Amino acid sequence: MKNYLGIDYGEHRVGIAYADSELRFAFARETIDQKTTNLWERLDFLVKMNKVDEFVVGMPYHPDGRQNGKNVVVEKFVEDLGERFPGKKINTQDESYSSVEAQQQTSYMSKKKKKNNKDIIDRVAASIILQSWLDENP
Repeated sequence: MKNYLGIDYGEHRVGIAYADSELRFAFARETIDQKTTNLWERLDFLVKMNKVDEFVVGMPYHPDGRQNGKNVVVEKFVEDLGERFPGKKINTQDESYSSVEAQQQTSYMSKKKKKNNKDIIDRVAASIILQSWLDENP
């Protein structure tokens, strides 16, 4: 059995989701706020705690497939992730519309807690990214 960590990387917030090869269902888990939490320390902890074998990182592309400025930032993160966790496989998954889908899935939530909504949207987006990858890689 393999354990997967799904990541919706953002420069401020990082959405996290988990899945394993047995259930093949992505679960939204948490959002790491990089202003208050050291991303690499938290990832170290999560990888050890969940015995992560592979990463699935959302990669932003334009609908026509061309690159944009955001994917350069994510590519740098993927490079750093590989250096931090040598030997762990890193997969990328097109994250187009994952945040929009996450907003639709969480639209029932109160608009009063806007920051909390963003945190939840990031982790739900991570689960959508991871689930898409699982569905495409049986």
